[in-house]
Amino acid sequence: SGIARPPRVAAPSPMRPRSYHVLPIYSASLEGLNLPDKERRQFMSQLVKSAGEEGFPANHLSTAAEMAPMEELTVIAAMLLWMGGPLVWSLGSVVALVVGDWRVRAGTVLLALALALHPMPSAKWRAALPTSWFTRALYRYFSYRFVWCDDDMEESQKAVPWIGAGPPHGVLPFANVLSIPAINTCAFVPFVGAPASVVFRVPFLRYMTLFACVPVDKKSIIKTISRGTCVGIVPDGVAGIFHTHRRDEVVALKKKKGLARLALATGTTVLPAYSFGNTAAFSCWYDRFGVLEFVSRKLQASLFLYWGRWGLPIPRRTQITMVIGRPIRVDKVDNPTQEQVDELHERILAAIQANFDRHKDALGWGHKRLIFE
Repeated sequence: SGIARPPRVAAPSPMRPRSYHVLPIYSASLEGLNLPDKERRQFMSQLVKSAGEEGFPANHLSTAAEMAPMEELTVIAAMLLWMGGPLVWSLGSVVALVVGDWRVRAGTVLLALALALHPMPSAKWRAALPTSWFTRALYRYFSYRFVWCDDDMEESQKAVPWIGAGPPHGVLPFANVLSIPAINTCAFVPFVGAPASVVFRVPFLRYMTLFACVPVDKKSIIKTISRGTCVGIVPDGVAGIFHTHRRDEVVALKKKKGLARLALATGTTVLPAYSFGNTAAFSCWYDRFGVLEFVSRKLQASLFLYWGRWGLPIPRRTQITMVIGRPIRVDKVDNPTQEQVDELHERILAAIQANFDRHKDALGWGHKRLIFE
């Protein structure tokens, strides 16, 4: 008839889950993280805790991980560099350029170029980072966990490659950053993160891209999934920062349909997820008139104030959990219609909502609602 039909999209089951599972990655020993693949799979399976269809009790998964003082101090120092460095650099640069003479201005520009463009550590060093003492300290600082229902984890391993969508952004999406080493090492799936392109050049913050990353643009994502590697995005992006809410979890995703369009055009599976704790690591301030949000989106760089522990740019020791949903398999459509895009987009939102609602009580977030804007 010539009328485009919606593609087959395997949506998550609306039925009540039969089982709930948690992998407390923070409890993995350094020796366990560095085992050969076969032995590491067995080691990880022994760490998994499960509950029946009644799920884990309220607040059962809200216990903070223990960590040594040296581990905590190391993470604090790293966060001061990653999160405090850009603040000091940007404010100092503005002052230098406004009140400094030509020598100070020239030095400021040269220093900025050096910080933004200097070579990063070797590939060998970066390959060792995911199973390092430092990464384990990050897991412990944030009590990092994977949580899922039924066989959703196993299905995600079979559905490679996929595009993972794990909102909300918060000031910085720590759950998503930590998922890069964790998914590769503990879920045994080839995976990279996809931050905004500007992150690769922001002094100090760019060190977070030492974990495997590609720019969050269409070309880079398609190239990566064509090699069989999964890509994780924070679908609400920079806009998500400016929707951070004290009472509820607000995700700026209702009108952002680029993920659905890309998945249809490439026939790529979407893995719905939810990042508990991203919005609790920092508090932030931005104007309520949308000026900073507008400028930030144009610059693809976030302009706002944030603070954490002791009023400093150090994230609180909040518990960070990545909830993994059931993969949504998508048929390829060369020229998807708006109707097809809308349908898939609604399925993605529904799956993210289900991830939140199923696990929020056990994780200590039972008092929160998830709102899409």
